[in-house]
Amino acid sequence: MSADPRVGDTARRSRSDTLDARLAQLWRTADGPATGAALLALDDLGRRTPGPATGLTLALIVDPELPDAERDQLATSLWHPLWATGERLDATVSTPQQAVATATTSLESGVRLLDLRFLAGDVDLAESAVAAVRVRWRATARSRVGDLTDLLDSLAARYPALAHAPEPTLATDRGGLRDIALIRALAESWLADHDHAVVDHADQVLLRARDALQIVTARPSTRLGRQDQEPVAALMGLRGADELLTQLAQASRVVQWQLQRSLRAATGAAAPGGRATVGSGAGRRPALERRDHGVIVQAAEVSVDPASRDPLRDLAAIRHAAVTGLPLSDATLRRLAADPPHHPLDPAQRDVLVDALAGEHLTTVYEALDVHGAWAPLIPHWSEVRNLPQRDTVHRFTVDRHQIETVREAAALLGTVERPDLLLLAALLHDLGRAAAGQVAGAEASATTRGAELAREAALALGCRPPDADRLGRVVAEHRTLLALAIEHDPDDESTLTALHRAVDGDAAQLALLRALTEADARATGPAAWTDRHADLVDHLTARLRGRLTRGAPDPAEELRPRRDALTRIRAEVARSGCPHVLLPGVRDHGDAEITLAAPPAPGVFAAITRVLVRFDLDVRRGTATSTPEAMVTTWWVTVPGRGLPAPAALRQALQREVERREDPAARVLEVPPTAPARRVGDIPVVSILIDPAGGHSVVQVNARNRPSLLADVAQTVTLHRARVRAAHVLTIGGRAVDTLHLTDLRGRPLPPAALEALLADLVDAASR
Repeated sequence: MSADPRVGDTARRSRSDTLDARLAQLWRTADGPATGAALLALDDLGRRTPGPATGLTLALIVDPELPDAERDQLATSLWHPLWATGERLDATVSTPQQAVATATTSLESGVRLLDLRFLAGDVDLAESAVAAVRVRWRATARSRVGDLTDLLDSLAARYPALAHAPEPTLATDRGGLRDIALIRALAESWLADHDHAVVDHADQVLLRARDALQIVTARPSTRLGRQDQEPVAALMGLRGADELLTQLAQASRVVQWQLQRSLRAATGAAAPGGRATVGSGAGRRPALERRDHGVIVQAAEVSVDPASRDPLRDLAAIRHAAVTGLPLSDATLRRLAADPPHHPLDPAQRDVLVDALAGEHLTTVYEALDVHGAWAPLIPHWSEVRNLPQRDTVHRFTVDRHQIETVREAAALLGTVERPDLLLLAALLHDLGRAAAGQVAGAEASATTRGAELAREAALALGCRPPDADRLGRVVAEHRTLLALAIEHDPDDESTLTALHRAVDGDAAQLALLRALTEADARATGPAAWTDRHADLVDHLTARLRGRLTRGAPDPAEELRPRRDALTRIRAEVARSGCPHVLLPGVRDHGDAEITLAAPPAPGVFAAITRVLVRFDLDVRRGTATSTPEAMVTTWWVTVPGRGLPAPAALRQALQREVERREDPAARVLEVPPTAPARRVGDIPVVSILIDPAGGHSVVQVNARNRPSLLADVAQTVTLHRARVRAAHVLTIGGRAVDTLHLTDLRGRPLPPAALEALLADLVDAASR
């Protein structure tokens, strides 16, 4: 079916020409003067984009010398005939100076007045008024960028995102026609430009939908109700409401991203000074900061070194943007779209991608990558759900954005599972089968089954090992099971417990993974999908099954276990010599170097070991620790710094020194850059007590924003409270550290409640530094 010719740009131009001629004739009929007054159009007619039922917005500009009686008579002669015919009219009368004053005092009015267009009367007066408004807009633009930021924040609080609204309002929702006017107003300020081709295309998509809606409803409204979506889609030549909403979502997301990009550029242009370059004269050069893997930060943007051939380069740029909040440069976004990483990713690439998923600014990075076409090639099968609308009132987002929001929710639950990487990937891929919903009978079951298959395929392409891909596929297949069992069945019934046991294959780790994915998915869906009652029911059912499955403290994840031969060798060496020992096996695990540090067991030894890591500036990705009567043995997987790893002899000497000085207060001083105080909820550390089924240790977990000295500060706090670390599981993912410590007192007993409470309070302080 072809699109109706009444909803295209040609039809809008024709309507504009017709209205222009009608209003020029009205000026002549009203005996409008040739000088001293002019009729101008604003809004849709000013932009020459009137809709089939759009009202008129007109401005009568008069010379200040024109007598009030003549001005009022002219206005009456113009407005009354329009009102008499039932025309929707918004009209104003002002002098050029008053128009400039209005544009100066009201930001929204200033944006609207940029669309002033001459219709009839004194052309010189009209052009001078238009020029004065534009000159004033540019002259005050630098001082009004902050006001524009405040305006956008205010609009964001009042209006939903058009891309995710089930019944979007095309004019005022975020990413709609009003935002396009703001983008063009920023360009008119000369502070920031935009991609005209993509914004103009998005404008055409939104205008076509508006025109079709006004034809279908015969009303000037721009709210696309459910009952109107199918006929509007048919008028536009689309296959149905889903295709219509998908097109609108894509267009509006482009608009939102371009608006944020323009505002960011305008903010930078308006800021005094700047550090885009350093040096002077012939020695002047770009100011840039080089990061690992060919990543470059320049002018507060993330870019890459085009000469770098590091296979982690592009993914590392995405990670840096997601963790720091710095935007990816336009050139990098275009490069990522033109040359995405090849599948399957290798293990090191997979780890960098997982880090990016844990980044606090993932959503912003995703939107930038997606509107440039760089995300779908990276994630297999993503294009099948991209901008796909949800056909219910519970979901807040399109399917693709819902998966991103699920990842964000899952990032807060990393400390509850043994495999945080699989949790993040499962959250990212769990609804890939949604494209199957609505196509066949039993759509939900079809979507879940197909989704598990697609998730497994995608996991393999993203660098997961087959056993991990199988495990991920199973949890995706069951990601609705736990919540359904908890709220639709009796959680105390044996059959309910049996069904959940079957869903997790009788595996406690899989149960924890399913529990975390269930909560993240529900929270990302919307407030109605995850309430306190839901949480209580899920926790009750989960606790019942966990009690049956767990028979002791969980071991670290399989891939976090150091090599057995290395542990045996270093433990024997420490027992023989009574001295600290260092072992660098010389192998890499997923691109990281494995380092084993061991020393005779004693209070404060674990803290001494962690200080060695800080002093050599080693970025810990993962780690384990085990204390036996012979030795405290720790194994760390660290990112290899650009200068290479320290020599084993240097590590051994540093370790010997730290162990010998472990009770010296001066040895605890670490020269590391100070960190900013906590400002957001995400900055506040979470320190909690975990359940130890064996009852032999006190298990404490610290979940906090990572920094170079975090682990050392935590370990030193434990030492000062006269507690000993019997085992540890350390993980850094994205910008977050999740450290789990198994503690006893100096006699090997669990910490008493009072001592544990005091320790937790000090750990919060230590993690907040």
